Amino acid sequence: MAAAPHPEIELFTESHWFPEGHGRITELCQGAFAGVPALRSVSHYSSGIIDFVLRRSGCAPLSSLVTVGGEDIANEALPGSRLLLCTQDLGALMRPLGTGDLMRVVVANARGGLWGGRVKPGEYLAALTDTPGGMPAADAAMNTLVSTIRTQVHHLPDELPGGMTDRPDPLPEHKEKLRIDFGTAAAEHENLSEMRLRAVWGGHVNTLDLHYAAFYRDWKLVCAGDVFENAELGPRFLETSVRSRRTGYRDLAQGLRGHLARLTDALRLVVQPPADRLVLDVQEGSVYVTWLSPRDYVLGVTLDQRQVAHAESRLHRLAGALREITEPGPH
Repeated sequence: MAAAPHPEIELFTESHWFPEGHGRITELCQGAFAGVPALRSVSHYSSGIIDFVLRRSGCAPLSSLVTVGGEDIANEALPGSRLLLCTQDLGALMRPLGTGDLMRVVVANARGGLWGGRVKPGEYLAALTDTPGGMPAADAAMNTLVSTIRTQVHHLPDELPGGMTDRPDPLPEHKEKLRIDFGTAAAEHENLSEMRLRAVWGGHVNTLDLHYAAFYRDWKLVCAGDVFENAELGPRFLETSVRSRRTGYRDLAQGLRGHLARLTDALRLVVQPPADRLVLDVQEGSVYVTWLSPRDYVLGVTLDQRQVAHAESRLHRLAGALREITEPGPH
């Protein structure tokens, strides 16, 4: 039977909650709050139906919701429910890439964000933070929670959501075989010369973690570069060709635009949009979107699940380098 929630944590359960089925999972979700003050709430879903919500006591009503007395569970679970609906559609959008199921989604900005993840088919978790700068800690706590439930409750292998948390390995010393394509938008901006873009990509895209990155300005492709043709990555293309994978990521970049409105609506229930970070963590790596402005963004990819966190950090550094060469300097 589940232990009584800590005085600082409120538990809301639906009528079908029962201790033999949900008790241990509820305890583990409760434990995720320890040492993570940024974590506002955690919701658990089975087959798309909310089972229970744990919420930190004393939370103000969610920013964009008019709460109704007696409906705390529905109000607190709504952002996660919307995110998980988006996740189902995003999973279908990414399936042709051949990198496995979508198991973790993060949509966030500096003010907070949402986390949604799959424990196993049919079982999902969602988490909210409305603490400025709190998303990294909430993200790490939820990644650990999913792995704990998989391994300790369901006796399934750890799928490493979020990748390894150890220090990154040094980059290979040999020169990468980097393939770069330029879109028509590159010619529209004099300060985005081919030489400067090649230098930026060559300093960040590599065979260890960040395998692909593409820069879109005003939703148009400016530059895309990858190391897919290197021998180290050859085994990852036994079933999907390099060419089709490149095409798939370009299609995904365009397809995401249609999903952004729904993701923004879900985020708006927690904190004021827009998002500046989106993570689509699959079983074999991850896709990331880092926004430079509401219409400009960088899309990155790793094909190595161990390197998910390290690749995102490298993409952020690439985004910083792009800001330096694309934003007007001080007058």
